Amino acid sequence: MCVECVSTSLHIGNAIRAAVKQPFSGLYARAFCHATEDLEKVKRALRNTIGDAEMQIVQTEGHHGNPITIVESSVENIEEISSFFERLAEDDLRFVLDTLSTRVDEGCNLFIKIDKQAAYEERIRLGSNEDVISIRLKVIAFPAKCEIAQSKSKAFIENIVLKKES
Repeated sequence: MCVECVSTSLHIGNAIRAAVKQPFSGLYARAFCHATEDLEKVKRALRNTIGDAEMQIVQTEGHHGNPITIVESSVENIEEISSFFERLAEDDLRFVLDTLSTRVDEGCNLFIKIDKQAAYEERIRLGSNEDVISIRLKVIAFPAKCEIAQSKSKAFIENIVLKKES
C-alpha cells in the first residue's frame, strides 16, 4: 500500500472514531427578546444554557410591528455540548429520550426547547410554552438518516443518564 493510501486510510479511520465519540457537530441556540424583556437577562439565560459562547444579535419586528431582538449562539466543542446535557435534570433527559422520535427531523437535527426563565435562574429545564430557548443539535449520521440520528442521540443521552445515576 502506498504512503498516501495509508495516510488517507488513517485519516478516514480517525474521522470515523471521532464521529462515534462526538455524535453532534454543533449545538445552535436561539432566543427571542420581546420589547417587554431585558436583553441582558435574555443573554444571561442563553449563556447559562450553553456557556460563554459568542452571541449574534439581530433586530427585527413582529407581525404587529413590535420590536423583537433575536439572540443566537452556537458551540461545536463536545465538552460544551456534553455540559449542556449534564445540566438538564434526569427526568428531563428521560422525557427527551421518550419523545426522541418527534425531536429528530429528516435533516438529522435534534430539537430541544429550554425554559428561558428557568435558564435565567441557572436551572436548565425543558420548556413547553413559547418563552423558550430553542436548541438545535446537528447529529453526525452516516448515512444521513433520521433513524441513525435518533440512535446516536439516544446512545449519547442514555450515557449522560447513566452518569447521573451513579
